[in-house]
Amino acid sequence: LRADVLFDAVMPLVRLQARKSGTRIELELPEPPPRVVCDRTMVEQVLLNLTRNGIQAMEGLTEPAQRVLTLKAQQTHPRWVSFSVIDRGPGIADDVAARLFTPFFTTRSEGMGLGLSLCRTVIEQHGGFLGFEPHPPQGTIFKFTLPVATPAAAPVPAATPT
Repeated sequence: LRADVLFDAVMPLVRLQARKSGTRIELELPEPPPRVVCDRTMVEQVLLNLTRNGIQAMEGLTEPAQRVLTLKAQQTHPRWVSFSVIDRGPGIADDVAARLFTPFFTTRSEGMGLGLSLCRTVIEQHGGFLGFEPHPPQGTIFKFTLPVATPAAAPVPAATPT
């Protein structure tokens, strides 16, 4: 499955939420887009959750002109494609960071605290990794990896009798 197909599937919902908060969406994909092996529905849910979190992180705290959510996919290793969701929110405090992937931990009054925990489980089921890091000067990068879809092995020619 091509990375752009995953992004295209979630963009209508992402753009709808982004419009409500005045967030601009930027997409960065190489040509041709990398191909991955994944359960499309599950990974789309991961992308939706991470983009929603990124947009919400910027609401009210980031100047409207600075509200940019960048979605990126690139092959970073012969076996892995890295997906990034980059926000320009206030970042994640150390005490929150330590518990971010803990089930039922949330910083939101209406949150259930399952989103990131489930996202990590989905990515780990694909053999990948989900983590985050600061995005200086402002914001957070959530990154996950999925296995590269390798072209089918070429058929081995039959031995010719000598």
